[in-house]
Amino acid sequence: MAVASEESTSICSHCDRAIPSSNIDLHYAHCFRNLKKCKICGDMVPKKHAEEHFLNTHAPVACSLCSETMEREILAVHKGENCPQRIVTCEFCEFPLPAVDLAEHQEVCGNRTELCHMCNRYIRLRERYNHESRCTGLPDTTVESSR
Repeated sequence: MAVASEESTSICSHCDRAIPSSNIDLHYAHCFRNLKKCKICGDMVPKKHAEEHFLNTHAPVACSLCSETMEREILAVHKGENCPQRIVTCEFCEFPLPAVDLAEHQEVCGNRTELCHMCNRYIRLRERYNHESRCTGLPDTTVESSR
């Protein structure tokens, strides 16, 4: 029956890892010579790849849509939810346009009218859903026609 030996460990002062005490000197020499701790994330990175690690992981990036500079980690959320140049769709005509232009477009587009086939009145597109939910199909005689 094999019994696991409880070999003592030491903490490497360079990488802060627990290393078997019998290997600590060899480990430290290798670790100090070849690895560097990233100042941002704390990962131990090969010295020869430290700059590459920074550029690929931590360097600010520019949004390809609006050119705003931000941290790489938030770029996907920015492009999908916050970028003023992301493409969104008008709720009235389904036309794709940059988010920054949506409010102005929908202000005009929502004022267009369509004929309600139930009551034969022209209804603004922005009011269509409310109108359809309460339309009785009878011509509205309480409001004078503006025609």
